[in-house]
Amino acid sequence: MTLTVALAGNPNCGKTTLFNALTGARHHVGNWPGVTVERRSGTFEHGGTTMEVVDLPGTYSLAARSEDERVAVHFLASPEVDLVLNVLDASNLERNLYLSTQLLELGKPVAFVLNMVDDAENRGVRIDVPALELLLGGPIIPTVGNREQGIDELKELLGKMARGESNRCRRITVDYGHDIEGELAKLQTEICRDEQLEASMPPRWLALQLLENNVEAKRVVGESHASEAITQQLARSFAFLEPHLGADGATLVAERRYGFAHGLVKEVASAPDDKKSPTARLDALLTHRLLGIPIFIGVLALMYSLSFILGKIPQDWIADAFKALSTFASARLPAGELTSLLVDGVIPGLSAVIVFVPVIMILMGCIAFLEDTGYMARAAFIMDRLMHVMGLHGKSFIPLIMGSGCNVPAIQAARTIESPQDRLITMLVTPLVSCSARLQVYIVIAGTFFSPFKAALAIIAMHFLGLGLAVLMGRLLRSALFSGPSSPFVMELPPYRLPMLKATLIHMWEKGSIFLTRAGTTIFAGATLIWFLSRYPGIANREWTLEYQQQRQAIVALNLPVAEAEDRLKAAQLAHESRIVNTSLAARLGQKVEPILRPILDPDHKRAEAWKDVIALTAGFVAKEIVVSTMAVIHQASEEPKEGERLSPLQVALRDGSGLTPLTALAFMVFTLIYTPCIGTIAMIRREAGSWRWASFTVAYGLVLGWGLAWATVTLGRAMGFA
Repeated sequence: MTLTVALAGNPNCGKTTLFNALTGARHHVGNWPGVTVERRSGTFEHGGTTMEVVDLPGTYSLAARSEDERVAVHFLASPEVDLVLNVLDASNLERNLYLSTQLLELGKPVAFVLNMVDDAENRGVRIDVPALELLLGGPIIPTVGNREQGIDELKELLGKMARGESNRCRRITVDYGHDIEGELAKLQTEICRDEQLEASMPPRWLALQLLENNVEAKRVVGESHASEAITQQLARSFAFLEPHLGADGATLVAERRYGFAHGLVKEVASAPDDKKSPTARLDALLTHRLLGIPIFIGVLALMYSLSFILGKIPQDWIADAFKALSTFASARLPAGELTSLLVDGVIPGLSAVIVFVPVIMILMGCIAFLEDTGYMARAAFIMDRLMHVMGLHGKSFIPLIMGSGCNVPAIQAARTIESPQDRLITMLVTPLVSCSARLQVYIVIAGTFFSPFKAALAIIAMHFLGLGLAVLMGRLLRSALFSGPSSPFVMELPPYRLPMLKATLIHMWEKGSIFLTRAGTTIFAGATLIWFLSRYPGIANREWTLEYQQQRQAIVALNLPVAEAEDRLKAAQLAHESRIVNTSLAARLGQKVEPILRPILDPDHKRAEAWKDVIALTAGFVAKEIVVSTMAVIHQASEEPKEGERLSPLQVALRDGSGLTPLTALAFMVFTLIYTPCIGTIAMIRREAGSWRWASFTVAYGLVLGWGLAWATVTLGRAMGFA
């Protein structure tokens, strides 16, 4: 039995010395077919197995730009290779790992030699070899090639791998991020349509080479039957990635690989002298064990404050536009149920949500800015330590961060976690993270009952409460339902770079567009349903309608001054609408459910209309965006703020007529954070987990936990003297 081993590594990593130590005098030198590049190969035997070791040209990457690189790529991708032996210079580990990421992507078994460990130790570098082995997914043998230290252990390992006795290899791939991974998947689909091309080399590897604009990969594709389809998809991928992420495919892929290598080294190696580069100096501060988290909190506080301050200006413009639209519709359309639907249902519902789109867009722009600078990866690195302490997988923090935008794609992102148990735990706790839809509720409630500074603190507290609960629930689920430690994770730390304004603006527009699209569909439907439930059967009561019309006529007949007449007409209108709402189907439903939520929404039993909040929360089962629009319809948000106030009509209605206090408003926010995911998130959990059982479990524990923490908020607040 003969096993072919490809020996790969950077120039000057000690590869040839290791080759000589393995093969001794049993090697020969020739040329690779068709080129003048030297080919060195040799053999040795171990346990009855013959090993042919092929010493590939030293190369920093497999980009196939030079003749040496092309030789290495062709051989490594060929079926002739059974095993790749990657030689790493322990004293320059980060630089060497870039090639390692490419070797891992070839899909072949990879073993690693950590060479020159004596030089690394002399420079003060300490490497955690077991941790490095786990994170790279392959066995590692430390060696000192020129002294032949570790050679016997290496031969023993290769012999075991040849006989299939080693199970230390795991499939590790670099995560290139949602956008790049999406384009890779599309390219792989087209590549797999040609069975011959698919069999010639790994589809993911070829797709990556194409995204890197590799000439050799394009040549291979050009000779395939699927050439036209692959080329067209590649053009679409380039057209999407470069304007969207601000760099070409080769740069983006390289940055992710370097980020992978940088993050891995930070996990396993200590180098006290390696603090000279700007990136190292910044990382020393931003990822500091004590200062990292306070800095992260400060960045979040600044981000939310900017969103509130800058978002207020366009908010006022949007509110004025909807006010004008409502006035126009009331004046021009005939009185009736359809006009009421438009003026009292659709317009207030859409206005209550769209008025906060600027704040959401600015917030998403800030997040995109931080991601592009490379800081968000550092924030994830900081939290990764906490993830492991609390029993969650290190990769879990990525879905948790994504969940601040929307829980649905965040749950999809958990697919990158290899362990089924870790993946399921992450999916079950991700709904606890505040999404942008819940952010609307926080903005409305906090902006109504707290000062701007306290409102920002309250919203930040909701986000950290959600993250904290996710971590604690992860620990509890692991202890109660799942066993075993979380698997290791390499956190990618991309280089710091100045973000492109265009990319940030595109990200802002995309998030805003998603919001506006949902406002035009889900929220429209929800507002219409809530209008119907809050108006019937009263709006069809002709006796009430006639009585209201007679009141209006009587007021007009008094010939009062304009201001006084308007006040009386408005009072009559509100009295009529309150009569309808308070006897509606929504009121009946809310009043039946309200006792369950009374301890958190009305602990003093002073709110006759606490059921309105119950209806809003019930609507949140469909989508959290509907909570705000429902409140606008139920609370009849039409009153304008006083001169100098920067509140929306809904906020005025909540402040003046809801009966909520700052304490119960905070409890409302806590319950909104936790109580249940939206339908889209529930469906995604069911799809990814493969069972309604886990989706139902998520809803059940969310309701119980949400009620319990909201009640605790009220109880502790009252004990501390807050109202």
